[in-house]
Amino acid sequence: MALIKPKGFSRQELRQCMQTATDYCEWYGCALALDKLSGADDWRRSDASEHFDYQDIRARYDQLCELLAEGNHEELLYVLNEGIHGNMSGIGRPILYDRALAGTKQLIDDYVSAIAEALRVVAASPSRKIRLSAKVDFFRRASHCYGRSALMLSGGAGLIYCHHGVVQTLIEQDLLPNVVSGASAGAWVSALLSMYTNEELKAGFFDRYRYDMPVHLNPLRVLAGMEPGVSPLSVKQQAMDAIGNDMTFQEAYEHTGRYINISIAPAEKHQNSRLMNAITSPNVYIRSAMDASGSVPGVVPPVTLYAKGANGKPKPYLPSRKWVDGSIAEDLPAKRLSRLFGVNHYIVSMINPVAVPFVADPKLRSPNRIRNLANTAVVSVASEMLAGLETYLARVGVSFISPAVLMAHGVLNQSYTGDVNIILEKKHFYWRNVLFSYHGDEEIENLVLAGKRNTWPKLAMIRNATLIGRELDSILETLDRREFGERSNGRERRRLTLPSVSF
Repeated sequence: MALIKPKGFSRQELRQCMQTATDYCEWYGCALALDKLSGADDWRRSDASEHFDYQDIRARYDQLCELLAEGNHEELLYVLNEGIHGNMSGIGRPILYDRALAGTKQLIDDYVSAIAEALRVVAASPSRKIRLSAKVDFFRRASHCYGRSALMLSGGAGLIYCHHGVVQTLIEQDLLPNVVSGASAGAWVSALLSMYTNEELKAGFFDRYRYDMPVHLNPLRVLAGMEPGVSPLSVKQQAMDAIGNDMTFQEAYEHTGRYINISIAPAEKHQNSRLMNAITSPNVYIRSAMDASGSVPGVVPPVTLYAKGANGKPKPYLPSRKWVDGSIAEDLPAKRLSRLFGVNHYIVSMINPVAVPFVADPKLRSPNRIRNLANTAVVSVASEMLAGLETYLARVGVSFISPAVLMAHGVLNQSYTGDVNIILEKKHFYWRNVLFSYHGDEEIENLVLAGKRNTWPKLAMIRNATLIGRELDSILETLDRREFGERSNGRERRRLTLPSVSF
């Protein structure tokens, strides 16, 4: 699609154009034009900034360009060995993406691209210049030190279509991380991501996909059990049947190369939540984890997990345990992703209706501090009240509203932001949408579009933060093929964990 460059528009007209844009090219064209009018385009082209060491980055960039032009592979490897990380001399600071709409300093973009090119050149260097063993050692160490990015998809029930817009945008821009986590509604999107490759998803899959939910029934009557033959459980099972994911986490990993993670919470009060994936639970069925993570306490009963047994047939997994909605305990499992996959950069798609009213992006230049303090105070008071109510209900034996209290307390007592925060604005949804109730497909399309519009301003930051990590992963996969050969089914070998590294 050709880039649109509006001419002769005022700043107000360009801002309005950005707010109503229906595709990224249209939005980006308006952003470029507005940056030119505001002077931000000149700021981008100038190296100078108080927010990062631009002189050091300029010297490093010029050195890389010189070595690349000379074809000096050995010296390139030496320079790269000095260290690669996402915040070199402060280039990863979010404030550097807050001045211009279309991106950050051109120097930063050029430097990150030069690092990626240098990595590719070293990887392709003939063995007479750089031995294969030296390459493997370097790239494993570099990947271990640099880390990787993850996309975390929150719970949010019927607001799930906002996730669709976020994910579809990242796929189309080749920016979807290989590590993806989901809880509740996010788990359903993660399940879809486990079934298809990027090539299969690029043609607007998430734009078109609709969950098989009853559209002519009153959701409140369904929740109250007043619809004959229909219950919240039957509605959930119908939607999962339509998704049709019958793979285990290991099988999904081998199919797509993605590390899919689904959060689940224990039904028992004193048990621990879990993060299901191809490392911790390779034989568990994704549908089973999706079922558990979507089991809202008090609405549908908790479930037992199932795994593929040695005979290839389903069998109960941890049969003495029941599991419920993962949002209650760990909507965004950042610490576990860090431990399991070396993740140190988090992209968050936040649609949780309980949390969204109180969540502000802490990475913004000028957040409303008074509002943030007020929100924090409200959440703290509400959390304490819910904790007290939960204790009281347990003592007097009142159980019919305890699940709702437990869920609200668990949701409010979590952190909901990461390094890049894509937060659904309250103006973009109706509360009936939370119950999968929409006034026509137009409301669903609006949610998808809201997810896209919230993602477009973040793409420049995501691109620079993830480019080097994705390049390292791609190179290591190529090196793995050289070491171990191709799989018998033609698929390349993929690495679940990083090999041990010696320093």
